[in-house]
Amino acid sequence: MDLSLFQLLLVTVLPTSSAYEYRLITNVKSWTDAQAYCREHYVDLATVENDLDLGRIQREAQRLGFTSEAWVGLYNDVNSWRCSRGEVPLGSWSKWEHDQPNNRFGKDECVTIQQDGTWFDFPCLTQTFFICYDETISSTDKFVFYSNEKSFKEAQDYCRQKHTDLACPTNDNENTMIKSKLYYGWSWIGFYREAWKWSDKSNNSDIKWLSDKPDNTGGNDNCGYVDQSVFGGGGTSAGWFDDGDCLNQRAFFCQYVPKRKQVVRVVVQSGQDVNDPAVKAALLEKIQQTLKEQGLMENATLRWKEQSDGTVFYKQKEKKSENMENNTVTTCEL
Repeated sequence: MDLSLFQLLLVTVLPTSSAYEYRLITNVKSWTDAQAYCREHYVDLATVENDLDLGRIQREAQRLGFTSEAWVGLYNDVNSWRCSRGEVPLGSWSKWEHDQPNNRFGKDECVTIQQDGTWFDFPCLTQTFFICYDETISSTDKFVFYSNEKSFKEAQDYCRQKHTDLACPTNDNENTMIKSKLYYGWSWIGFYREAWKWSDKSNNSDIKWLSDKPDNTGGNDNCGYVDQSVFGGGGTSAGWFDDGDCLNQRAFFCQYVPKRKQVVRVVVQSGQDVNDPAVKAALLEKIQQTLKEQGLMENATLRWKEQSDGTVFYKQKEKKSENMENNTVTTCEL
């Protein structure tokens, strides 16, 4: 059976994966309930990364005459603390101060240690002292204190250049060793957390926040929403998003991949009964494999389109040519 004609026709016209579209749900929900709704009925809460995405949600809002605030897929991963050395997640042991971590300033994503050995979350750009860990030191105390002030990233780079990494105490004994080197103020240690993420795990490198946001003014503002100014609901801003309490009730945007149906007519040269279920299955499998090898099966499914009498293939009367003189020509729709 010659399948070269199948490959040519299908690869030429089969569409690639589509961009997300958005659906505004005006029935208000908490962020978590909105996420669950979107995942059940669509794909996920909306990810809005660029001007094209923004234009889509603006058109969807305009379609419904919507000018208020609405949840999108942004959330603050407040429990993702991990160690700079080896990216090991923080386990059950810790020395947080009783009201910590509290994300007081809205961007408290790095950890300092105080003179009494307790930990505080701080904005990572804060300039303060730091403690390095050096695995080459032969004694059990492998911690080195520096009194010159640096941001968390600057301290991390310095420790990695001069020693091993920032210090990540893993028990009371190590924490006490570090505490003994402190004489005032706060010092960076190696724990930090991932900040704002998209629900669908998209890259979050360029989140377009409103000016001075996120700020956690409510004390528990760990979910993101698109501001009403984006829809002409009052004021203008270069940014799009604000942070709010995840329990607040808001409208929300879901995202989905629009389904586009492509019908393709193909020609088969075969001496077999091409309407036999086994033959049809083999043909479809061959086509799918060919498309997969060429990277054209992402977000795509194939199936035969049956005729009104239940058959897929039907004979087509056609003039004989030198190459097709002794062959039966049949066509189908996919």
